Amino acid sequence: MRSPVPRDMPLVVVVTLLTLAAVTWANVASWGVGPPSPLWVDLAYHGFGYPLIIAGAILWARGARSRVGVLLLVLGTVYYLSFLRVSENEALFAVGFSLAYLYVGVFAHLVFSVPSGRLRGRIDRAYVTASYLACVGTQVGRYLTDHPEAPWNYNIGQVNTRWAIAGSLVLAALGVAGIAIVLRRLLIALAVRRRRTGPVWATFIAVGVLLIASALASATGRALSTQLSVGVLMLGGAAVGIVVAYLVSIGMQWRRELRIAELPARLGELRAPPLMALQTALAEAVGDPTLRLLLAGGDGALVALSGERVGGDQAPARTLTPIVRGADVLGIVEHDAALTETGRATASAIALTGLVMENMRLYTQVRDSRRRLLEAELAERRRIERDLHDGAQQGFFVVLTLLGLAQKQAEAAGSPGAELLADAKSQLTDAINALRELAQGLHPRSLIEHGLRETVAELARRHPGQLRYDIVNRRWPRDVESTVYFVIAEGVTNALKHAGPGAAIDVQVTSDGDGLVVTVTDNGAGGANLSGGGLRGLTERVAAAGGELTVESPEEGGTRLVARLPGEFPGDREGEQ
Repeated sequence: MRSPVPRDMPLVVVVTLLTLAAVTWANVASWGVGPPSPLWVDLAYHGFGYPLIIAGAILWARGARSRVGVLLLVLGTVYYLSFLRVSENEALFAVGFSLAYLYVGVFAHLVFSVPSGRLRGRIDRAYVTASYLACVGTQVGRYLTDHPEAPWNYNIGQVNTRWAIAGSLVLAALGVAGIAIVLRRLLIALAVRRRRTGPVWATFIAVGVLLIASALASATGRALSTQLSVGVLMLGGAAVGIVVAYLVSIGMQWRRELRIAELPARLGELRAPPLMALQTALAEAVGDPTLRLLLAGGDGALVALSGERVGGDQAPARTLTPIVRGADVLGIVEHDAALTETGRATASAIALTGLVMENMRLYTQVRDSRRRLLEAELAERRRIERDLHDGAQQGFFVVLTLLGLAQKQAEAAGSPGAELLADAKSQLTDAINALRELAQGLHPRSLIEHGLRETVAELARRHPGQLRYDIVNRRWPRDVESTVYFVIAEGVTNALKHAGPGAAIDVQVTSDGDGLVVTVTDNGAGGANLSGGGLRGLTERVAAAGGELTVESPEEGGTRLVARLPGEFPGDREGEQ
């Protein structure tokens, strides 16, 4: 799918083509006027504005830096006004002479408007206004006082009048002041802003030094060849440096946008609690290691993920941006104030953070709902097991005792009913054993009293020689142990059912950091029905406990169940039972 064409694209194309046509006309008209000079000098003086015009048009068309783009385009264009000084037309000559150094004022405007294209304060506006007035005012005064005549070109030596010296010294002074302001701003800038605009400011400082050198070379009446060499360094360095610096800046922005797009994927790579991982990934994406996620505490106060309460006094270098989804405020992002200058990228990152947090909230709600269902099921199983043990099973034992007494009395009396009573007693015993196994299957009492290891040992005693087990000797929360037991019981039942009476079954429960891994392996024929009700229900049970179940059952290769479970039930902070 193609990207939509920017709305201003037709205007950008028309303006750029007209500008290039105009400056090309000025170049052609001024080329060769005056004494011959080296080709590299001519190329530098005549080609300075082209890369700036093209780079400005590209930034203008992109939209995000349109103001900077317009300033670059204007800088490259007004530079060629000085070439009007070769014209024999008095009006064109006057315009060209008076505006010959207007581009220096535009350059100052560009420097102090980085990165948004807007002047931010009174100092910026005052400096830029002074630069425009000095660049134009000194030339107008020189025109009115010195009465220059055409042709006038960079390679034609001129008398160094008082107005010429004054104009050069004023430009040098403005250059020194501008560098001082930029250096101070760079030193006190917020870390995020310094990383983003550092290449551009460094280039501006270098160009400013060359501009000062050029102005001083002119003011001190250096040889024309020296002035041309310094001028070439200034113009070539400015053209290449500004374009490269902005390309680097754009590349850094694209890198940030790519990090923002990769934000969800980064969450899975970070081994940390979900919100802490989100905070880390967001900080890396926007390039602000000081960024923090803040949540509302019980009393409404903001609390950092570390548990620190955030006071109401906000540092001037920090900004609080709400994370909003619909009508809900999910949290607050505290970040470096410089991030507000990258509005689109920062807004996209925070919006994506809101989406991730909302998904976390929905996942938590689903997880808690499944947890409550599982807890209710386990509680119901325990109730039924208790009722069977304390109610029906005890009643059957009373009946079994009475049958035993009746059998003895019948045998003593030589009654033929003794054999029937013995048969009834045997069948009742089998029924009690079956009931006991059913109750144990619902929720073994030994699991509560002795833990997982002893319960599996009891299971192994019922299948001598077939079931081997290796279980770490420790306790987990009750709900976790119940889930692990049902994984083992289901695996053993399936093995006995499908692998045959001679099957060898191996059970292992090992610690995995804060969690545990349950493995049930048999040497049967394999080919288990993975979509069957038993395995499907077991998968859902494990998922409800916050774990994951995988089943490997190749044909003629046996079956292997692996369940990875957290060491505590999701949402709980219970100690070991």
